[in-house]
Amino acid sequence: MLQILNLKLMNNSKIFLFIALFLTTIFSYSQVVYALSLESTDGVVIDDNQVLEFSEITYPNASFGFYIRNNTSEDINVKVELTSMSGTDGSSMELCFGECYNGIALNESYPSNMFVTIAPGETQASSGDHFYNQDPGDGNTPVEYSFRFYMVDQDGNEVVSQAELITYTHVGYYYSSTLSLDDLNQIQGAISHSNGRLKIHSEKQYQLNIYDVRGSLILEKEIEIGDNYINSSMISNHLYLLNFIEENGNLISKKIILN
Repeated sequence: MLQILNLKLMNNSKIFLFIALFLTTIFSYSQVVYALSLESTDGVVIDDNQVLEFSEITYPNASFGFYIRNNTSEDINVKVELTSMSGTDGSSMELCFGECYNGIALNESYPSNMFVTIAPGETQASSGDHFYNQDPGDGNTPVEYSFRFYMVDQDGNEVVSQAELITYTHVGYYYSSTLSLDDLNQIQGAISHSNGRLKIHSEKQYQLNIYDVRGSLILEKEIEIGDNYINSSMISNHLYLLNFIEENGNLISKKIILN
């Protein structure tokens, strides 16, 4: 009876081991890889569908310089498309990617009659590629753009994503004269950035912790009621996570990018 029980346990163990190996094999072959990725000029990777937020329309504070990195082992050809916009007609957006355009149109791709070729593991050869919005909007409605970088073949036709290879990445550009902290009903304050200073106007006391995209703590500051200022040269040219901690421990976070 004992031998039969041991045999059953051994058989069950083999079955479980087989299932575990089978699932491991499936997951190892089903990892999704992005053929291309967007980076800031200092090498910070911008996640797919991430929104870049700005509170100014003057250069260089409103300009976001970028590179596209080829994550494959072969040359790729890339274009960028304006997929949506609101609060603007696109005439005041300066886009440089291979070529520069002062004004862009909805559902159009750039560069218009060509593409940007990128070597394996590298970024585009051109420097100075950027987004730069100069449209102040109507003062109430934010100015928003959505872009899609995508691969094309030698004829300029889009290369469709495969099961494990994504051939595009999206990014948003958001402008408001006052960058609100998520929801002004939730955070009693506002952020603005000008003249080399990050201004935080608050109607409550907060503990502010600022982190970079790698999760490293950059700055700690007590936010008092009224106007608070941070020298933005201490935290320039990066995407940051601002954590506002209330006295009761409630945490409210906001992502911003400072150029």
